[in-house]
Amino acid sequence: MKKLKLFALTAVALMGVTGVANAETAMLAQDDFVGISFWLVSMACLAATVFFFLERGSVPAGWRVSMTVAGLVTGIAFVHYMYMRDVWIATGDSPTVYRYIDWLITVPLLMLEFYFVLAAVNKANSGIFWRLLLGSIVMLVGGYLGEAGYINTTLGFIIGMAGWVYILYEVFSGEAVREQRKVVTDHL
Repeated sequence: MKKLKLFALTAVALMGVTGVANAETAMLAQDDFVGISFWLVSMACLAATVFFFLERGSVPAGWRVSMTVAGLVTGIAFVHYMYMRDVWIATGDSPTVYRYIDWLITVPLLMLEFYFVLAAVNKANSGIFWRLLLGSIVMLVGGYLGEAGYINTTLGFIIGMAGWVYILYEVFSGEAVREQRKVVTDHL
């Protein structure tokens, strides 16, 4: 019964924010693959959001915060992709501002999610989160400034890539990997 109530609440909340999906004002052309991809991603995000919130109570307590953050990420992305789809249909332009607004909210949440996943399996140092957050901010700000034309496009790309490479380093070679290796070694 509790899951049914949560599902109903989620459905009502999402219906309230999906007014942007009004088919009478924003029809997709059959050959508009960008618009179609926005629609597909939106529906995948909606399904994932419902899944994460409905299944939150089914996982061990240490994973529940992680499930909540995952639901927030996909819910936020759902709303933004619905707006981006409408902007694309109305203008034919890629909605740069909406993409970066979405990413400035969801990417730091994903870094937090990564930290919570590590914390669920091992005692994770909060420094991991802060380093990942710093890398994501550098990546997003550099990318936005370059793409929006505030700085040279190539310079913005280089700054954004530097943030991305730092994130990859931290995930695959940094403290996160060392923590993971401790867990694997301890469980063998």
